[in-house]
Amino acid sequence: MTSDPCRELRGVLGAVALGNADEAERVALRAHLDGCAECRAELRELTSVAAALPLADPERVADVTAAGLAQPPPTLAKRVLGRVAAERFARRARRRRRVGLVAATATAIAIAAAIVGFALVVPDGSSPGTRVALSAKVAGVSAEATLRGRPAGTEVAFHVAGLHQGEYYWLWVTGDDGDRVGAGTFQGTAKASDLVMTAALPLRDARRIWVTDQHDKVVLDERLPAPA
Repeated sequence: MTSDPCRELRGVLGAVALGNADEAERVALRAHLDGCAECRAELRELTSVAAALPLADPERVADVTAAGLAQPPPTLAKRVLGRVAAERFARRARRRRRVGLVAATATAIAIAAAIVGFALVVPDGSSPGTRVALSAKVAGVSAEATLRGRPAGTEVAFHVAGLHQGEYYWLWVTGDDGDRVGAGTFQGTAKASDLVMTAALPLRDARRIWVTDQHDKVVLDERLPAPA
């Protein structure tokens, strides 16, 4: 079933594809796209549709105008793309419902196994973890992090100071394959911040921790030692 964030951002997908979204909408959508493959695929399709709109024959449009026929409103393209996105989400939801019984059974089994596994592998909360000081790529910024292995991945206890007030930042953890895995999004504050976030990457596979700003510029970065 489509999640609430996906439903709320359907209209924003069309606006971004047309280049009409404001900065706040783009930032919110980007944070959502980091963890939603469906919406990333949807945006690619809508962008290709939007790219074809300028190919419409202007002479045919002029002929229609001259004939005194009603012209479409300027917001028609945005509404059409939004409707296309909504229909595609609805079709995918119907497909998911058809296999809902099988998925529910599999989920119940997985949850039972996860509960048992969690009880067996939860680490001691007093574990000192792996502590690193991050190298600043922007003047005045400083940060350090403590990484601990958790059942869900790598927990990052993050202390940072000197970031720009109100700007959005992303914390990443990267493995040997070079793919970045998001641990979370946060805003800069005038005072130092203490944050706890989790990246879905096992601690044993983590090789780099880094922070980017809302323009995808690296602000903080540090390599992690390979496990012994």
